[in-house]
Amino acid sequence: MSKHKKRSQINKKAILLAHFGTTYPSALPSLENIRRQVRARIPGIEVRHCFTSNMVRNIWSARRRDPQRWLAEGVADEFLNVQGFLGAIGNLQDGNYRTIIVQPTHMYHGEQFEDLKSYVSALQSIRTIKRVWSPFEKVVLSRPALGTCGVEHDYTEDIKEVAALFDDDVERARQLDAALVYVAHGNDFFSSGVFRETGDVMRSRYPGAQIHIGMIEGRPGVEEIVAEVTGKGCTTVLLRPFMITAGDHAHNDIADDDTGSWKGAFEAAGCRVEIRMEGLGSDDRFASIFAKRILETAEDHGIDLFSASDKID
Repeated sequence: MSKHKKRSQINKKAILLAHFGTTYPSALPSLENIRRQVRARIPGIEVRHCFTSNMVRNIWSARRRDPQRWLAEGVADEFLNVQGFLGAIGNLQDGNYRTIIVQPTHMYHGEQFEDLKSYVSALQSIRTIKRVWSPFEKVVLSRPALGTCGVEHDYTEDIKEVAALFDDDVERARQLDAALVYVAHGNDFFSSGVFRETGDVMRSRYPGAQIHIGMIEGRPGVEEIVAEVTGKGCTTVLLRPFMITAGDHAHNDIADDDTGSWKGAFEAAGCRVEIRMEGLGSDDRFASIFAKRILETAEDHGIDLFSASDKID
């Protein structure tokens, strides 16, 4: 009578940071800082990057034709060869990482997060005849910085957590006697109401500060925010991207000298403008929020990130 050896697969655990991405080498340290904070809170776990923006990945793909130029500028090989979500997930699975927490570093539940949620749901639906050959044990999706819908975690608490991190900006605006204007990416066809709520929470937390959050895509846009600020008689503005990185949008849509930019529009309205050209991911406190989100998601799904790898039998 033949005997068959019981089969099993290694089940290592990993964290995949899903960034929108950036084409600016100077903005990449913000993304690496997020990984650094995650590794500090969750040591010993594989943490990788991927970019969810097709446009951004296509630009890096073209740059790989001249890799030495970008490596000489200090671009890490992982970013030069950055993958999309499916490619990164495939590589993890090939390396026996079968329990994966996907942590979006998107600001809110918008288009990019919704698409990512669809990808993760598709992976979760995979079923094999024999469980031992399943490509994954668990692939779960965490939540963006400003939270998402659901009963497990109140998104208003996520907003409060983020809103508590801007005391430095508020103090600088006070010194300048300036309005504090944050510029988010937004979206033309996906509600950005969470930014309105965030602005309300920030104004409540920092009484006396004139705080506005506008959007490059969506509303309120630059014309509306300029009208709000100047309508209150303010002639000085502190501008900062309300984004993970200070990349293309920050440099071109916000800080460019052209009158079509946010800086140009405020100057055309007679305001003096100071810009804090720094992505939120460069702030250790903000970057650490994603580590907290990962730990909460692991607990929600019964994933022990501090134990040795398991086996799938």
